[in-house]
Amino acid sequence: MTNITLTLSDLGLMLLWVALLVLICYLVIVLKRFNDTLKDVQEILGNNKENIEGTLNELPSIAKNIDSITGEVSHDVKAVRETIDTITEKSGAAAKSLSDTDSIITGITAIIQMAIFIKNFWENNFPKKGRVI
Repeated sequence: MTNITLTLSDLGLMLLWVALLVLICYLVIVLKRFNDTLKDVQEILGNNKENIEGTLNELPSIAKNIDSITGEVSHDVKAVRETIDTITEKSGAAAKSLSDTDSIITGITAIIQMAIFIKNFWENNFPKKGRVI
């Protein structure tokens, strides 16, 4: 009988060859899937070639429309900002005017209350019968 001797280096080489074979199989599967994907992309591009070309031809006009819309929106935003600034200024002036008016109204109220007090005092202390007018 013949003895088969396996050394560690032989076992290591066999494991490396098996790993290389598995790697090659994996690469074949990946390349096949990549090839299938490329075929699908080519089919989609072939079926939609006219639509894609039409879209590419329209892109410059779409870009111009976007530029004009952006310009209009920018102009409108500036106008709105100016209007808001004007409203804010007028609101501040109105608030200041109201605070000035508040002190005037307080003074008028004090005068009216004083007049009512004097009237009540007069009517209570000097009845109508005793007055000569």
